[in-house]
Amino acid sequence: MTVSAALREAYASGDDEGVIVETLEVDHASLDTAILMIRNVDGQLGEPGETMNLPRVEGGPRVPHLLCAFEVIGPGADSDGPTDGKIRIDNVSDLLHSLLKGAIGYDQAIRVTIRFYRVLPGRLDEVPRPDDDSFTGLEMTAVEISADSAEGTIAWPDGRQQNVPSGPDAFFDRTSYPALFT
Repeated sequence: MTVSAALREAYASGDDEGVIVETLEVDHASLDTAILMIRNVDGQLGEPGETMNLPRVEGGPRVPHLLCAFEVIGPGADSDGPTDGKIRIDNVSDLLHSLLKGAIGYDQAIRVTIRFYRVLPGRLDEVPRPDDDSFTGLEMTAVEISADSAEGTIAWPDGRQQNVPSGPDAFFDRTSYPALFT
């Protein structure tokens, strides 16, 4: 996934006019609603534990995100193939502990989405949508929780481990992919 030219320029410029705000969404089938967090940039957005409303999609409702400290290293790739990403979240261990307890017994992964918003000072309420550089479809593959932080490994799902259905719901059918069936 590439970073758009506008977002690269904003990161590189050191522009105090615009701030890049990062959000983290952690979701699982056992949850009623996703856990939404917003990275508090040097305390500029408010106090930890407060919430801030942002849209998750263009035209969508503004939903509350919990202000907290977290670090994200997005997944990527090198000459050996895909590389895992990492997240570290401070002081919300109770939220993720209850998530992990609820995930026991499910055969579904914990899903993670990272969104970026470019915001001008005092104009956070005018943000219409996240930037196009969001990381979606990630899965949390390992989690470690301590009293003061939670760390997890995130990656895109490995397609080699997924079952390919047959019959009328097949991804590959004889008509569209005849070479696979000869």
